Amino acid sequence: MEATLHYGEHRIPYQLHRSPRRRTVGLRIDPEQGLVVRMPARLPRNLLEEVLRRKAAWVLRHLRAAEAARALRPARRWDDGAPLPFRGGRLTLRLVEGGPAAALAGDTLRVRRPEPGADPGEAVRARVVAWYRAQAQAACEAAVAAWQGRLGVSPERVRAKEQRRRWGSCTPRGALYFNWRLVLAPPDVLDYVVVHELCHLRVLNHSPAFWALVADLLPGHARQRAWLKHHGGELFF
Repeated sequence: MEATLHYGEHRIPYQLHRSPRRRTVGLRIDPEQGLVVRMPARLPRNLLEEVLRRKAAWVLRHLRAAEAARALRPARRWDDGAPLPFRGGRLTLRLVEGGPAAALAGDTLRVRRPEPGADPGEAVRARVVAWYRAQAQAACEAAVAAWQGRLGVSPERVRAKEQRRRWGSCTPRGALYFNWRLVLAPPDVLDYVVVHELCHLRVLNHSPAFWALVADLLPGHARQRAWLKHHGGELFF
């Protein structure tokens, strides 16, 4: 649910999530959705507000830093020769006459020119994103297949989709959903998110037992988590 923190003349909107498994209040600055607050389900609202008031200066400082980082982010180009992120590296966008909507040729993504009358930028963007999503689906399926045997689990479904607030999620029925933008990140970052969600098929929380399971499979996962924290916002456009 959405709520608002009042701090002097500032009104700071935030996303509030209650969880019966949490024991403390957790605050996080998300590159896209701003302040995210997680709290124990039974914590009285007045106690939450007291915590938020104590942390308000910290929240405001980090929100301003995130806003400054977004302002410095270069605008994505959709013209011929533009660089495109992919698997932690770069592709070159080439607009061509005829052929498939988008196809990879070495380190070049060849995209069919838009039809007359179409918005060039939007048409090219749509074709590139459709290609990204197809690549993300294949990459997530391959990563799940590579890791699930080590955990002895079998997800009910694997799907790469549009997600503005999460990198991955696991439903109670065992379906795994991943943010298609993970295919823009280095492959080991995608692997980390896949392992994270697969571990939720064994442990449905973020308890020490859960993180021990993740660490057993990926001893260096803190590096991938740090990459997402510092660079994840760059993958949104």
